[in-house]
Amino acid sequence: MGNTVFRKEIKYLISVQDYLLIQKKLACFLQPDAHGGPEGYMVRSLYFDSINDQDLYDTLDGCMEKRKIRLRVYDAQARQVKLEYKCKSNTDGVKKTLTLSREQAQDMMAGNYGFLAGMDQPLARQLYIRLCTGAYTPKSVVQYWRKAYLYPVSDVRITFDTQVAASNVPGSFLDAQPSLIPLLPLDTGVLEVKYNDFLPGVLKELVARLDRLQTSNSKYAQSRLL
Repeated sequence: MGNTVFRKEIKYLISVQDYLLIQKKLACFLQPDAHGGPEGYMVRSLYFDSINDQDLYDTLDGCMEKRKIRLRVYDAQARQVKLEYKCKSNTDGVKKTLTLSREQAQDMMAGNYGFLAGMDQPLARQLYIRLCTGAYTPKSVVQYWRKAYLYPVSDVRITFDTQVAASNVPGSFLDAQPSLIPLLPLDTGVLEVKYNDFLPGVLKELVARLDRLQTSNSKYAQSRLL
C-alpha cells in the first residue's frame, strides 16, 4: 500500500522554553495527534544515499531541489516499516510512502532492492531504479521524540522534535536500543509547520515571532557530519 502527500514545510530551531510558551497557545487551537498520546512518540529513520552522496550535497549546497529516501519506524519491534521518498522544492514538498514488511526492510538494509521491482506499484519501481542507478546504500540512523498537533483547515500539522540523535551505524536501525549521539543540545528542538494550501491566520500570527529563527535544518545532513 502506498500514498502521496503534497505539503509546504517550514522549520524553526527553537529552545524548549520557547516551545513551552507556544505550546500553551497551540493547545487552544489544535488537537494533539491521537497516535502519539500526551507525551508524544518516538520516530526513527534510516537514510539512504547514492555512491557519491548526491542527496547529502544537494542539502549542504542549498539546492532548491532535494531528495531523500528513508525507512521509518515508530517502534523498534514494529512488523511494518514505512519506505518514504521525500522530494522538496524550496518550501514545497511531496512525500510518497510504501508500507514494507520488517523482512523487506532488512533486505534494503543489506542492499537488496530486487523485491521493489516485483511490486505492483509505480513508486516501488521508481525507487528501485533510483536506488540501483545511484548505487544507494544505507548511511545513517536518526531518532527523536516528537509531539504533534493537528488543525483541520488546510490540514495543518505542527510538530516539535526533541532528543534528536543519530548513529552512523546503519545496521542498528531496528535494534532495541542503538547507540546514538546527540545532534542538538538537550534544551533545543526543531519545530516544523506543515500545511497544504495556506497557513490559517490564527496560526500564522502564532509562529510569526519565530520567523527570525527559520532554518533549513536537516537532521539527515547533521547525522552525516558527526
